[in-house]
Amino acid sequence: MRQLLAFSLFVCTVLGSGLVLGQAQQRAAPSLGDLAKQLQAQREKAGQKPKVYSNDNLPAQRPDQGFRIAPSMPAVPVVTGAVGSTPGAKGAHDEKYFRTRMSELRAQLEQHQRQLNVLQQKLGQGEMQFYTDPNKGLQQQYSRSDVTKGNEDIQKKQQAVADDQKAMDDLRDQLRREGGDPGWLR
Repeated sequence: MRQLLAFSLFVCTVLGSGLVLGQAQQRAAPSLGDLAKQLQAQREKAGQKPKVYSNDNLPAQRPDQGFRIAPSMPAVPVVTGAVGSTPGAKGAHDEKYFRTRMSELRAQLEQHQRQLNVLQQKLGQGEMQFYTDPNKGLQQQYSRSDVTKGNEDIQKKQQAVADDQKAMDDLRDQLRREGGDPGWLR
């Protein structure tokens, strides 16, 4: 009997202390809703309005536009064959020419590699695509037109990356032929 009384007293003590600790913790940390209300009140006092993004204040872009070149980066045409085979008036190109040309080619290569990564991710999503419209699902199961188009785009972009690599190799060969310092291409 004493053991039962001692056990029940122990259980009541543990439960009581747990309730007291739980209430203390609740008082110490305000709820997330209270914090949000406080922040909103502070913003209203300061007169700050949160920036709301919608289709009205974002620049419009057609889906067929794809990627854009940043305005600070000059557009570089894809060059096949010998790069800059016509030397300047001095008979050879200088360090500035090789450095700028290599930086342009590197920027173009990086851009094409990023675009290739995006296309590969889209292809991965397209292969696992679920269509809620059963007609669209059946059509894509039959023709797989989205996957085949994705594969074609990836092949084109891989060719562009290979062309960029070849243009960089051609520039290195041109530097070697003209007797320039290899450090100019770093």
